[in-house]
Amino acid sequence: MRVAVILNTRRDESEFEVEYDPPHTIEMIKHGIEAAGHEYLFIEGNEGVLESLQRERPDLVFNRSEGVRGESRESHVPAIMEMLGIPYVGANVLTTAVCLNKGWTKKVLSYHGILTPKFNIVSSLEEVDSIKFEYPVILKPNEEGSSVGINEDNVVHNITQLKAKLKDMLSEYVQSILIEQFIEGREFSVGILGTPEGPPEVLPIVEIDFTNMPPEVGGVLGQRAKTILDDLSHYVCPAKIDAKTKGRIEEITLDVCKYLEVPDFGRIDFRMDKKGRIFFLEINPLPGMDFDLEEQDISFFPFMAKQGGYTYDELIRRLLESAIHRYGLKK
Repeated sequence: MRVAVILNTRRDESEFEVEYDPPHTIEMIKHGIEAAGHEYLFIEGNEGVLESLQRERPDLVFNRSEGVRGESRESHVPAIMEMLGIPYVGANVLTTAVCLNKGWTKKVLSYHGILTPKFNIVSSLEEVDSIKFEYPVILKPNEEGSSVGINEDNVVHNITQLKAKLKDMLSEYVQSILIEQFIEGREFSVGILGTPEGPPEVLPIVEIDFTNMPPEVGGVLGQRAKTILDDLSHYVCPAKIDAKTKGRIEEITLDVCKYLEVPDFGRIDFRMDKKGRIFFLEINPLPGMDFDLEEQDISFFPFMAKQGGYTYDELIRRLLESAIHRYGLKK
């Protein structure tokens, strides 16, 4: 089978390319596809993707494209592949569009009874004057992933701090801003891996250990914590939680993936407060795949898979098998 990888290559270390895949990750994905017995093709996820797909006509696409621009950019490549009738690994057009928008994701899940922090979405400073907030709150760009635009100073405790931070973010990111109740407590990240039959497999849960990070981090897993302070010792996997809590997190994870139609892989973030309530924070249906031990550049998703007993090649094979079965393709 001819399997094409479509992604955006990381060419610098800027905040806006943090979601892109570095060369090391691309080589590991290539190795996994070839180890599974398939022919590997590479297509850059830029404006020439339609022409490339029409020329190459792969049997299956391993989609990791973040898109080029726009509020629904992660849905652009899936939409093109559906138009051309090309099967692909990963979430569909509607799911990728909704999940990139934090507010819409929370609205969908709230409808289904999934607990999420109280939130408002604003696009101007004037809007906050008519909203009552329960401080502290955290501000996040509404249409970004991978903690883009988030650091410890995004948590604010009064209207003066809120307006100052909001003004900066509206100027920097030119999009609406999510203002969300900040949940004090433990933070978990959970991965799902599609199976040929039945519900997805829930991978070992990661807990973020803030105890050895500088106090000023303030319990926020933002860009500074993920880059400057990044260290595997800050992530406990499997998380040290009792069986009941583990079961509840896994159940909510599967419900989230069912309601949002996330089939092959995804990563979901939660917070648990002192009362034991589990709050959905956000989901990434295109989770990072970095696994460079030498550079300590390791994404949660392959880290969870490793802790679950998968090699990187086995992880790639499982992702391909999930999509192959879903589309009813012949290997």
